Amino acid sequence: MTQMSDEQFRIFIETIKSLGPIKEEEPPSKGSFNNCTVRFSGQRDHDAVDEFITAVETYKEVEGISDKDALKGLPLLFRSIAVVWWKGVRRDAKTWPDALQLLRDHFSPTKPSYQLYMEIFETKQAYGEVIDSFVCKQRALLAKLPEGRHDEETELDFIYGLMQPKYRESIPRHEIKTFRELLDRGRNVERTRY
Repeated sequence: MTQMSDEQFRIFIETIKSLGPIKEEEPPSKGSFNNCTVRFSGQRDHDAVDEFITAVETYKEVEGISDKDALKGLPLLFRSIAVVWWKGVRRDAKTWPDALQLLRDHFSPTKPSYQLYMEIFETKQAYGEVIDSFVCKQRALLAKLPEGRHDEETELDFIYGLMQPKYRESIPRHEIKTFRELLDRGRNVERTRY
């Protein structure tokens, strides 16, 4: 038996590689949406659509469902008007991302920025509302604005001005640089002051 030199081996490998392209096929699916309990009924609600898509994407990933099989199984998760809608658009959904985009476009139209700002600034922290809950809701609204619209410092300014006076009196704005700091200090106010 003869041995190949390193150079011969390299040439041999390159020759094999050049003989045919390696097809990168999608791995076979390990699961389906049969046991997925998440359902969507077709409500025109941004949060409901986001929750549905997040849950379905997570389930798909955990169960190892391929994009192709996910696209085939998506109608299993629809109810009511969503079923009727899907029958009309399924031919337009050539890929899994296409299907999710169609879902977003139809049931979760993006609110214009001015409407989001109105919601943000008309929602002051309610008396007795804990800081975690208030900041969480406000940040969710801010997240709906176009990406990169405001830095964290500006978002802190928005939210700080809407907080209950007991927090603003105990937490000077200039001492807060991040939401984490605001929440830590706010929790401390809740524990010690009231």
